[in-house]
Amino acid sequence: MATDFGIYIHVPYCRSKCLYCDFYSVAGRHDGTAYAEALLREFVARRHILDDTSGPYTLYIGGGTPSLLDTDIIRRLCSEISESIGHAPVETTIEVNPEDVTRAKSHEWRQAGINRVSMGVQSLVDAELRRVGRRHDAARARDAFAILRDDFDNVSLDMMFGLPLQGVDTLARTIDGFLTMNPEHISAYSLMYEEGTPLTHLRDKGSIPETPDEICLEMYRQVSGRLADAGYVHYELSNYARPGYESRHNTLYWEGKPYLGLGPGAHSYDGGRRRYAMKPDVRGYVASTSPEALLCTEELGDTELREEMVMTRLRLRDGLDLQLFETRFGYDALRALLRRAQPHVAAGNLLHKKNRIALSSHGVMISDTVISDLF
Repeated sequence: MATDFGIYIHVPYCRSKCLYCDFYSVAGRHDGTAYAEALLREFVARRHILDDTSGPYTLYIGGGTPSLLDTDIIRRLCSEISESIGHAPVETTIEVNPEDVTRAKSHEWRQAGINRVSMGVQSLVDAELRRVGRRHDAARARDAFAILRDDFDNVSLDMMFGLPLQGVDTLARTIDGFLTMNPEHISAYSLMYEEGTPLTHLRDKGSIPETPDEICLEMYRQVSGRLADAGYVHYELSNYARPGYESRHNTLYWEGKPYLGLGPGAHSYDGGRRRYAMKPDVRGYVASTSPEALLCTEELGDTELREEMVMTRLRLRDGLDLQLFETRFGYDALRALLRRAQPHVAAGNLLHKKNRIALSSHGVMISDTVISDLF
């Protein structure tokens, strides 16, 4: 039986870096044509990690800021990969920023084969956007969504909570705006202060306050409750969708399916024991005639595979299939897992139904603690 798989294309270019971002990207000018050539060289050299390409697959163009690339480059990447695989993806997503969205680009993305757009809005309060270095304002985000809506019936919007000086009341304004726009999918992330980012530096020198954990938890409850009331399914810890609009590509990651990541800083997984990471060096990547020479390979042991399965499956609403866990790791491993899970089942943090364990609505709020206790 053919296995689902994903292909991820990393576009490491931005006009400027957001203050909180620790993804690999570079700001300034770029040569999109040379970069596309390098991506396609890597695809040809590395597609062999996908043993069977006859099954359904997804294509995700992320970044960085993919909406900076010329649309003819996007079209070429989509068409050449589809032609090489032999069939089109079931879902093709591009990440965009509101300031890049025009009617012409939206039409051309659709014509290139894109059928899902993920737009980074983060907030609909202008002061909050400015504090974290976003380049758009709330009005531009709304206008961009209206443009995309003319071409796409599957649009995802990102929001963030725990932003500097954000309150539960201002978060409510963003949620109200999102619900008015009525996207098919919403991703909601708590702001993380990653080491080495400008935002972390500002926090550490006292220029901005970090939102207390209890306020972030209340914000998470507000997001989850409001979106549930509006009919969104909370299918993954940070993701909400209208029924049938769950992200197929991201679900591949959480279900442990194979995926091929292309571009500097991108990661891949063969579906078994091997993970790969491409060196985050865009100049070296574009110049290289042998992309595999820039690749790091990691061999996963049984403990790593078990813990990763627990961690990723419990992010999902459906939770962990215990029969599948036993099939892969044996009865003793299953008994040990259930023994560690029992206190959280008794406390109501985990639900044990039939052959699955899943986070309860309360367990979702303390998911990091619950999951780490199962390791």
